[in-house]
Amino acid sequence: MELLEKVELLPQKPGIYLFKDERGEVLYIGKAKDIRKRVRSYFQGPKDTKTSVMLSKIRDIEPIVTHNEKEALILEDALIKQHKPPYNIKLKDDKNYPFLHLDLNEAFPRLQVVRRPKDDGAFYFGPFPSSQSLKETLKVLGSVFPLRKCSNSQMAHRSRPCLNYQMRRCLGPCCNPVDPEEYGSLVKQVKRFLQGGAEEVIKELERKMCEKAEALQFEEAALLRDRLQALRKVLEPQKIVLLDRSNRDVVAFERDGERVRFFLLSIRGGKLLSGRGFEFKDVGLPEEEVLLSFLTRYYQGQGFKASNEVIIPFELEDASMLESLGIRVHPPLDERERELLEMAFENLCLRTEGTYSLLEELRRRFHLKKIPHRIEAFDISELSGEEAVGSMVVYLEGRPHKEAWRRFRIKEVKGIDDYGMLEEVLRRRLLRAKEEGVFPDLLLIDGGKGHLKVALKVLKEMELEGIDCLSIAKAREGEKEDKVYLPHARDPIPLREGKRWALFLKEIRDEAHRFALSYHHKLREKRLFEGIRIPGLGQKKLQMLLEKFGGLENLKKTKPSDLMVLPGIGPVLAQRICQYFSKEVKK
Repeated sequence: MELLEKVELLPQKPGIYLFKDERGEVLYIGKAKDIRKRVRSYFQGPKDTKTSVMLSKIRDIEPIVTHNEKEALILEDALIKQHKPPYNIKLKDDKNYPFLHLDLNEAFPRLQVVRRPKDDGAFYFGPFPSSQSLKETLKVLGSVFPLRKCSNSQMAHRSRPCLNYQMRRCLGPCCNPVDPEEYGSLVKQVKRFLQGGAEEVIKELERKMCEKAEALQFEEAALLRDRLQALRKVLEPQKIVLLDRSNRDVVAFERDGERVRFFLLSIRGGKLLSGRGFEFKDVGLPEEEVLLSFLTRYYQGQGFKASNEVIIPFELEDASMLESLGIRVHPPLDERERELLEMAFENLCLRTEGTYSLLEELRRRFHLKKIPHRIEAFDISELSGEEAVGSMVVYLEGRPHKEAWRRFRIKEVKGIDDYGMLEEVLRRRLLRAKEEGVFPDLLLIDGGKGHLKVALKVLKEMELEGIDCLSIAKAREGEKEDKVYLPHARDPIPLREGKRWALFLKEIRDEAHRFALSYHHKLREKRLFEGIRIPGLGQKKLQMLLEKFGGLENLKKTKPSDLMVLPGIGPVLAQRICQYFSKEVKK
């Protein structure tokens, strides 16, 4: 599937998006109120150099939806600190979003801005993704709740009340007798306000704003309007940060008769750091057994010290195995946990709806025996029979599953024999599949009708005829479209330009070809590398030159002046290198 096609399948919801390269490494993490609209903008209009280079490296786009833009901003910050993507270089500082701190143990508590919450018994509200919004909020709180503003040191040395007292923004406990109960009641109101009881304050501000407007005091009315907007913005509910700073996971789960799918949100230190999906074949077990089996396998593999609590969709009667791993599993206990579980389910649905319809379309269009949840594609690469290799790329649930990709060095077939090489690779792969019990739903072969016949022959001889098989042939000269060959069908099906299923199959075929070709080039370069003999040029220096100039072909085009700027390469050695490669080019 082409990248632009993937963009059109992104959700039109708030959240974050991760740009990934061909190795699955995160290049850039961004946030958006509308993920599809924001990502689409990257591919429209003129680009600066940095953006153009980044776009050329993108091979996948991963979305994670949130409830609102504020959550997206906070999640973006957490993921950037976790992944440290190269194109988020300006955001790679260690700054945390600010919190409001209210220490109830002080004689006259005050609101302070802090960056790192502590387990000190104080009350924290936040985080605030916008420092400007926080300043506006403090202004509002100061005008409504006249708590002291000065520090403990300033309060101890003050001889007369400050300007805040004159402006009725502080009761002046530094110099005036203040009833502790009255002040304590004020502190409780602040706490109630910060915990969500803001409606009364908002109504009061709205009333004052209308009064100012009616009195034609438009400047003051506008100031109150701005404060109202800032207050509503910072009070927008968010679930990304849990102030108990706990470690927990949230697991969503669904099944459709053929597949079982999970989506796991990981919360560490109170922050949602990642989301990850899992898919398995449905073997027909009860839902409780399926969920318990997944959780046990996952957390045994983690050695599980990372999390001590897991929120799941329903109660598990037998959770003793999980408790033995040091974790507690339970359904949502409050509204916050229910909203986190809803977020996990929303992300799970986004990953299955689009993919499922695509795979179902492949099944119907090519009359496959089953939905191709696991697709394995194969290609052969060789030059006159030399350094012959094969490749296998795996797509699981419509996405590259690179952990399972394999390269094969041809061992048995000699000379130019594309069919024989394909047969060798398929036999080796399917023998391993029988040993491991992991079989593809669909084999996709890069080639024509002859290649398809070879694959069908291998499947029959290995008694695996239940596996579907297709081959894709590139368009010949004068033809416009590639073709898909089906078993027992006389005519191939053209890969229609712009069709989603066609783009998807082309993507898989092209990945298999690229994967095989890169391995072939690597082996050729290794053989050439071993054959280079230049006095004064050892393997380390040669490797440095190859990395610097991007391979042998580019190295052959260099001049002595290009080489002499590198460490350890003098004029004599530079001349030898250029003379050696000039002779190689003439050969």
